[in-house]
Order: sequence, then C-alpha cells, then structure tokens
Amino acid sequence: MRKLLLIANPNAGTRQARRLLPGLLEIFNEAGILPSVYLTRRRGDAVAAARELGGSVDIVAACGGDGTLNEVISGLLAGRHAVPVGYIPAGSTNDFAAGLGLSTDMLQACRDVAAGTPRDLDVGLFAPDRCFTYTASFGLFTAVSHSTPQNAKNILGHAAYILEGIRSLADVRPLRMKVTADGRTWEDDYLFGTVCNSTVLGGGVLKLDDTQVHPGDGLFESILIPYPPDLPALARLLADCRARKYEDSDLVTFIRASRFVFESDPPIPWTLDGEKAPLSPVQVITNLHRAVRVICP
Repeated sequence: MRKLLLIANPNAGTRQARRLLPGLLEIFNEAGILPSVYLTRRRGDAVAAARELGGSVDIVAACGGDGTLNEVISGLLAGRHAVPVGYIPAGSTNDFAAGLGLSTDMLQACRDVAAGTPRDLDVGLFAPDRCFTYTASFGLFTAVSHSTPQNAKNILGHAAYILEGIRSLADVRPLRMKVTADGRTWEDDYLFGTVCNSTVLGGGVLKLDDTQVHPGDGLFESILIPYPPDLPALARLLADCRARKYEDSDLVTFIRASRFVFESDPPIPWTLDGEKAPLSPVQVITNLHRAVRVICP
C-alpha cells in the first residue's frame, strides 16, 4: 500500500480544505493509499513538514493555494526528497493549476493525484535559497498580490486582482532595472516584470501562449513591460498581453532563457508564487531543470 502525506492549509481560499478533508481521505483510502495529514498553522509550516517527513512516504500532496504548493516543493528540495508531488488547489485563484490544466474541483483533483502520472517540471531558484514553482515577479501586479484583501480574493477570485490593479495605478512608479539573460542585456524603466513557467499569471490578468510555454524544457519565459508614457499606452500594453500578442508588441519585451540576472538601484520588492521575497539590489534566477515531479491527470 502506498503512503501519502497530505499537507493542507485549512485557511486557504474559502477554507474548503477544512470542510472537504474527510472526503479527500476517503478517496485516497478507496484508491489503496494510506494517507497521513499535516495541517499548517503559519507560514513556513509546510516547508518544515515536507523537509522532515517527505522521505518517509511515496507521495506528498499539497492542499491549499499556490503559496502552500511553493512551500511543499521548497521543503522537498531542501530535504533532497525525489518523491512525486500532488496538488489539490484550494486557493482563490490557483494560477499554477490553471497553467497545468489541473482540476480546481478539490475532489476531482484528489482523484487525479491518486490515479495520475508524475510529470517532470522545472523549478526556479531565486538566489540564494528561495524557490518558485511558476512565477517570480516585480512591479504592478506584485504590489497587487500583496495588497488585495483575502476576503476580496475569496469572493471575486480573478476579478479582485484586476480591480485592485486599477485602484493601484496612481501609486505605481517606474522601476529602473538592468536585465541580463543568457548573455543578452536590456535596461529600461519598467512597470512590471516576470520570470515564469506557466501560462496563467496574476490571477489570470496575464496569459501566455500554451504552445510556447513548456514547464519541463529547461527555459523560463519573461515578460518585461516598460513604464508607459500615458494611460492609453498602458491600456494597449495590457490588451496586447491579454491577447497573447506580447511577442509582436513594440512595447513588451519577451525573453526565453535559463538564467536571469536583475540589477536595480534601489532594491525593489519581488513575489514568488504570490508570496513576498526579500529585497536585493542584484537578483539571480536560475532554472533547475526537471527538479520536481508533479502528478498530472
């Protein structure tokens, strides 16, 4: 009988994990899987549980939002555990699940974890010791992910990010950044930047072409949006990104590379999978090729 560790954040999103937990355990039992449960209480709990317990089971499943999944994968990498990871999305937007085509119905996602197949995926190393599963970003939507109230996300989902982004435009300032990627260099005043491994970002505000993004190819995609001279230019920028015309847009820089160096003065805030990252004037991002196996339907 396979053993599974379910690391669940009972407070993620609309708190469905707490209500559906008995049903999840029943599904695993019916599939011949013996589950044990660890409920997180504070940030960092999932990292510690995955690092300390991940080597004693056959599967580790994360039940929560993208931040919970980030912690689980970070803990497994820290503990050098090669165990497959299952994801049962219980957050308010679940960008990572949307990008991989995972079910956002928690019970169906649980069935897919029980019966699915591990898929090798890349992970980002945000130097010196932080990881991200699908996006590291700075600028406009970075501030939005921090400032959007959790209750608004629970009620409005993706729309909450858009509304908060509109409200925050007046406070946005240009961010001077030098970007080096696999030997090429760009420098400008930017409104937003991301290094990602997913087709869905910012609660669905930005979408990448799924024929270009391959989560296990050893490359990340980056979109850099320069600071616009006026609101009409900003509207056109966002329209190009929403329509997946970022490669043809004269206002958007699109890069594919395995290693990025970002230099800024002063240091600027970043988010990793929607969670805050430390300030640093120089940030190195490296693709860890096929560093994790995520169970997919």
